[in-house]
Amino acid sequence: MRPDVGLGRQERDWDDLALVDPLWAILSETQPGGHGWQLDRFFERGESDVESVLGVARELGWQGGISSALDFGCGVGRLTRALAGHFEFSTGVDISERMLEHAERLNADCENCRFLVNRSPDLGQFADDTFDFVLSFVVLQHVASAQAALHYISEFVRVARPDGLVVFQVPSPLSARSRLQLRRRAYGPLRAARLPPDLLQRRLRLNPMRMIGVSEHDVRRAVEAGGGVVARADPDQLAPGIPGFRYFVLVPAADAHG
Repeated sequence: MRPDVGLGRQERDWDDLALVDPLWAILSETQPGGHGWQLDRFFERGESDVESVLGVARELGWQGGISSALDFGCGVGRLTRALAGHFEFSTGVDISERMLEHAERLNADCENCRFLVNRSPDLGQFADDTFDFVLSFVVLQHVASAQAALHYISEFVRVARPDGLVVFQVPSPLSARSRLQLRRRAYGPLRAARLPPDLLQRRLRLNPMRMIGVSEHDVRRAVEAGGGVVARADPDQLAPGIPGFRYFVLVPAADAHG
């Protein structure tokens, strides 16, 4: 499957999710449209996630720059906002313009945050060596295929500066049961029949989220092909029965390649 297959469908699906309950769509630990996240608690989780990641970065001896950070698949800016407390500029990208409308509104007080739509199978809107730090949590498992996820991973390394750090999380290959995804399979044709997202998500408890997995071997190969080094891969249980890893990738300094 080509990395760009299904981007239009992904955009529609995440616009639907943003319409009904964007906070649940990003951290699905509550019921959509029910008694969900309090906004302050939601953003506090972002701050604790970023603090945890930067703590590991310090353990690894990372001493990269603090000029710019990228949050890939930013949603409403949970991590983008948290990164802005540690970097001079924080950029969030997402495929859903509706999610970014929420992000702009909820982070209007965050002067060093910016949000950009990314409808591409790559990060071509950014030049090589743009960011000191690249972060992506609970995002890559929702792209169209393992190949698409690996392509984005290679792009993370490309846009990171020498001495930069890339951190992302992705599930391992899924079990046959996890690949069924019956709620998603039911959502597609009912949505095509023009049933409204609110009915599908709140009343029928369906959602369009795709789940894919990628092997650790393939992740390491993609990172190394781009010139990065996997410094650490921590087991990360995303949900019951869905194991994965949180990868910490160092981008060597320019003179290290000589």
